[in-house]
Amino acid sequence: MTDNQSSSSLLELLRHYSPFDNIDDKLLQMLAMGIEVKTASQGFTLFSSGDYDADEFYLLNGTINLVANDGRENTINSEDPNTRFPIARLRPRMYTAKAATDIRYFVVSASVLDELQRSTRSSNSNVMVQEMQQKAGEDGHSLVYEFEQELKTGRFVLPSLPEVAFRIRELIDNPECSMNDLAKLVNTDPAIAAKLVKVANSVMYRGVSHCDNTQDAISRLGLITTKQLVTSFAVLALFNSNSHTFKDHMHQLWRKSVEVACYSYVLAKQLPRFNEEEALLAGLIHSIGEIVVLTYAERFYDLSTDANRLNMAASSLRGKLGDMVLTKWDFNEELITVARESHDWMRNDGNIAEDGSDFDYCDLVQIAILYTLQGTEQPPSLPEMTTIPAFQKLAKRQLTSEQTTAIVQEAEQQIEELRSIFN
Repeated sequence: MTDNQSSSSLLELLRHYSPFDNIDDKLLQMLAMGIEVKTASQGFTLFSSGDYDADEFYLLNGTINLVANDGRENTINSEDPNTRFPIARLRPRMYTAKAATDIRYFVVSASVLDELQRSTRSSNSNVMVQEMQQKAGEDGHSLVYEFEQELKTGRFVLPSLPEVAFRIRELIDNPECSMNDLAKLVNTDPAIAAKLVKVANSVMYRGVSHCDNTQDAISRLGLITTKQLVTSFAVLALFNSNSHTFKDHMHQLWRKSVEVACYSYVLAKQLPRFNEEEALLAGLIHSIGEIVVLTYAERFYDLSTDANRLNMAASSLRGKLGDMVLTKWDFNEELITVARESHDWMRNDGNIAEDGSDFDYCDLVQIAILYTLQGTEQPPSLPEMTTIPAFQKLAKRQLTSEQTTAIVQEAEQQIEELRSIFN
């Protein structure tokens, strides 16, 4: 239903919403001609999960529930200052948006909004430039600032693990979980089932007999290893992009993560109290925040013409994003730390336990990262291997850099087999 609104009051209303607060009166008047304020009753659906609709929605009054495919909900209330931005812009839609109360809202074409945002970002307006420099730093990289605003306002939807992976993890955590029930659930995802059988028959886990089915594979691997491997396979499925522009970048990120995971695995096997499958998963998720950066760049803004800005956004935000993603997925704190701090090379510098007992999965992943980069052209910001606290902690555990190198070299066959599994 359309809400009658005078032209002057509509202009005043639009000034309270982004990006309309950064454009001149003449352009705003032109845009206002195509905007209508609407009302809807409780229960009305604005958009559904999976939609590729062409509109963006702004909430004026009332409350909206955003319901994800896995049943998780977010609530948006018009009194929240975050509603000055459009609601959940990611495509395909990751939420179904329903009115929890009677609402007032207005709609803007997504293409019009994107063009407006591009034009305001490239505007020579001193006010615009000064605002962005104050909020994004003297280098004026407004895209990074805008991305951070997306995160703070909840408009950017974090990726979710496939539903079957969540269900498998929950079933394994159930004390009454049976091998038969678990095998049936795993078999609902043929790709994961096939990979579990392949792993169970690999040199690393091979027993006397050949595993011919999922239940045999789970019996050999055990519940904990199965849980970690299923999660690893599900994480790898997120390294995907439909954008031609970012496809190569995402593929490089996937290859790097697999390499780090492989090295983390073989190193963990030599360290007491470390679980190699947990280390494998830690290696895979260490740059999970970059997946979000690439997804954001692909769906929202044209970063394809400036690789430096894209790389800067990835470096600046991957830790924060990784923390958010793994917290949402209910991962343990050690893995969250890996995603948040694995690129902070000097973490814990000057505060290392004498016995190396503070050596954790994040330290392990940092060492694995450096080994994957050996023989390649390394970025100038990368430290010398033996200077980082992670290696100093490892040395206190009586494992020198020379011994670590020997472990990696002797495990080349295992690393190659892991590569083939994840490929």
